[in-house]
Amino acid sequence: MSRPAASQPRSANAGQQAKAADELRMRGMQLIESGRSVEAAITLRKAVQLNPGSGLSHHALGVALLRAGQPDAAEISLRQAVALDRTLANAHLDLGIVLDTQGRDAEALQAYGRAVALSPRLSDAHRRIGELWQARGQMERAIESYHRAASAARDTSAGRLLRAKAVVLEGKVREAEQILRKLVALDRTNTKAENALADVLITQGQFAEGIRHYERSLVIDPRQVSPLLGIARVMEFTDADRPRLAAMQAAVGQAGLTDKERMLLHFALGKASHDLGDYAGAMRHFDAANDIRSRAVRFDRDAFAARVDGIIRRFTSKFFTERAALVTADETPLLIVGMPRSGTTLVEQIVSSHPAVAAGEELVFWTSLDPALETAHAAEFTPESARALAAAYLDVLHRISRTASRVTDKMPFNFLQLGLIHVALPNARIIHCRRDPIDICLSIYSVDFDSRIAFAASRSDLAFYYRQYARLMDHWRAVLPADRFIEVQYERLIEDRATETRRLIAFAGLDWDDACLLPEKNERAVRTASVWQVRRPVYASSVERWRRYEPWLGELAGLADHPHAAGSQRHC
Repeated sequence: MSRPAASQPRSANAGQQAKAADELRMRGMQLIESGRSVEAAITLRKAVQLNPGSGLSHHALGVALLRAGQPDAAEISLRQAVALDRTLANAHLDLGIVLDTQGRDAEALQAYGRAVALSPRLSDAHRRIGELWQARGQMERAIESYHRAASAARDTSAGRLLRAKAVVLEGKVREAEQILRKLVALDRTNTKAENALADVLITQGQFAEGIRHYERSLVIDPRQVSPLLGIARVMEFTDADRPRLAAMQAAVGQAGLTDKERMLLHFALGKASHDLGDYAGAMRHFDAANDIRSRAVRFDRDAFAARVDGIIRRFTSKFFTERAALVTADETPLLIVGMPRSGTTLVEQIVSSHPAVAAGEELVFWTSLDPALETAHAAEFTPESARALAAAYLDVLHRISRTASRVTDKMPFNFLQLGLIHVALPNARIIHCRRDPIDICLSIYSVDFDSRIAFAASRSDLAFYYRQYARLMDHWRAVLPADRFIEVQYERLIEDRATETRRLIAFAGLDWDDACLLPEKNERAVRTASVWQVRRPVYASSVERWRRYEPWLGELAGLADHPHAAGSQRHC
């Protein structure tokens, strides 16, 4: 009789503790909502101590710790939450956010995937999945995820924004513009809609109107970061813009910014400082931005060098000769390759000004293939597999345009895939864009990219990557047919645009068209970091830009004598 009597007080006490824990959890969640994350974490730790078996309390504590800038502790709490209750869709979502902020993309995708499996209408999880696929260059998967996110948030402002994002990636920029114009008319205090409309206008070269929408967004909420960034990207700062610069400097120091927001502000401040001639200040901001960028990416030098070794070992002249029967004769592909910031966007703008050329921008077809296909130990191509690969790629190009004689693909990193491309499509034409190596690397170091480029955040990694890239391009130059592979030096294109442009159009197998001499008049949408530059008449201010940064080049200075440096005429 003693045992039941003794257990009753413990049961009652446990119930009281659970009730007290729930009250603390509710109080902690209120503190999170009011922005008092540190206080919230203290309160929620007490809730967890009172009821350690509550997945809800561990979840709330994880959110508080994430908001308080303690991602490692947040991950522990969120993993405990989903271990206690695997049905907590939002806990999986928040775990994904923690992993995402740490650059652990694959784990984040798994966590988001579990969230949407439990709750298919969880729009934010679909959106974040889309953002990760977009950062990886997997645009079709990104589009699908954005459409799912939009469907889950149907008939809301957020849903309309997501739909606009999806159709932009589909290349339907005018449709996105219509969606966003309707949204800003319906929801006049929606800063995200104003910013998105500004972005879409700017991709079409409508800079003045785009800046007006950014400024309208700042009137609604002056604490924002994204419109400051948008404005900085598409304007050249003068002394009259110093008040705007001061606002950006104040913003970068404010509390509550995410790492990404702070990083982007430093990139914008670096660009503004460069415009104003303060190169030391610009480099300080670029260094600060890359310090943040380096936390989310890691470049494996040994693995990349081994990859280049394997490609060179496999794709020899003999390899191509022995597989001449695997051909698909189509001449539609016009690939533009090189390092990022080597002039690929300008070259695409020039050649796509021709009425017989459609611009495909940066397609991820080849870069999304299994890298094992490149190596000497991979299974040999059969005629059937080669033709299937060619057919799949041509289908992508023909969906961009059914009537164009040529469709461009300016994914810079296709330089790694040229062996596969030439085997499957020997009539594909390849334009290799070259530029002074220090200018390339400094430009990469000073610009944010939508996708994560692991080597971009370090001068020494940039120099190493460039040398490996140049080594591989030397190989392609030796083994690819001269009538399928051409090189254009950025500096020469700037100096003698007419001659170089005629050479490019002749290489593409097209009759001359004068529109190619006015690429700034090309009205196609441009979504890369070069959007501002390609809307201006071709200019020379980016040639030998690195000399203004000579005292701070570090390991990049060693590239000054590289054969690909400006002025080298070899192989062109």
